[in-house]
Amino acid sequence: MRELLEDLGDGENGYMGTPVPSGQKTLEEYLHQCVAMTDPAQVPPGLVPQSIFWALDDDGVAIGMVRMRHYLSEKLLAHGGHIGLYIRRDRRGRGHAKDILRLALAELRKTGERRALLTISVDNLPSIRSVESVGGRLEDIRLNPETGKPFGRYWIDL
Repeated sequence: MRELLEDLGDGENGYMGTPVPSGQKTLEEYLHQCVAMTDPAQVPPGLVPQSIFWALDDDGVAIGMVRMRHYLSEKLLAHGGHIGLYIRRDRRGRGHAKDILRLALAELRKTGERRALLTISVDNLPSIRSVESVGGRLEDIRLNPETGKPFGRYWIDL
């Protein structure tokens, strides 16, 4: 798991990094934080409950992770969405994102949500293809309020 978090670093394509590579938190502390974020009573103000899922290969090596927000705040509706996923650089291009996304959508359906929103940088063509392959439809293109870069808002019916 540590290798996956090191690969992610500070983040990429809108998927935020974690405090582990910088040493702000140990892996154990971060994993405890991940568990706490599923409990609405422990979620810091301004955030929503989320579940983090880890994708492992047949040897138990972490090759990806998904952040699934249980519902959308107004801020997440504008930019961020329900699901963000990350695949290790050395494991990309093998269909993992599509498979992991399908599993995350099934989990989101269990929360009672009827549609999933994913926001993707317009230049992130592999992610766009993955989302479209599972039924994602582009609603509109907006500018990221923090970076000014364009991103698409894709909806998937659950």
